[in-house]
Amino acid sequence: MAQRLYKRTRFSPHPPTIFPMPLVLTLVSPRDSASGRIAEAAPGGHGPVRNAGGKRWSVFERTIDPAAQSDLADYLVETTPAEKTDWAITPETGRRKRLLISDMDSTIIGQECLDELADFAGLKAEVSAITERAMRGELDFETALATRVAMLRGLQLSALQACYTERVT
Repeated sequence: MAQRLYKRTRFSPHPPTIFPMPLVLTLVSPRDSASGRIAEAAPGGHGPVRNAGGKRWSVFERTIDPAAQSDLADYLVETTPAEKTDWAITPETGRRKRLLISDMDSTIIGQECLDELADFAGLKAEVSAITERAMRGELDFETALATRVAMLRGLQLSALQACYTERVT
């Protein structure tokens, strides 16, 4: 049976898959967050903390000893939510990627975009309520996402640009 890569989120509280090979911790957050300090203090971390961030966001990476995975996961679950930081633990080998898909709402950017787009459709209160319930784990995330997107059906394309220009920070 193949092991799958693991990322713990507020939607996935399951323990991590243990990898016997060298690992890399990646932390992604808004600019000026504590991600660098989190990487520096990471249990099992060794070697330098690498900064690969951009203008509006931070990305820090650090090599991790596989024996420290459990302690590391506990540490990240405790420290990252308050810092609005997402994280992933991946094998060190085979890391060359060409595409990153990330939930950036309230992490890399300061808003929940579907909620902001819903404001342009006059549905912000309704969509925000669904978002909050999904984030608390009261609703199935995939169903809540599909419901919120469906509520935005018919929204003009110009609303996407207006939302980006006026609201995304």
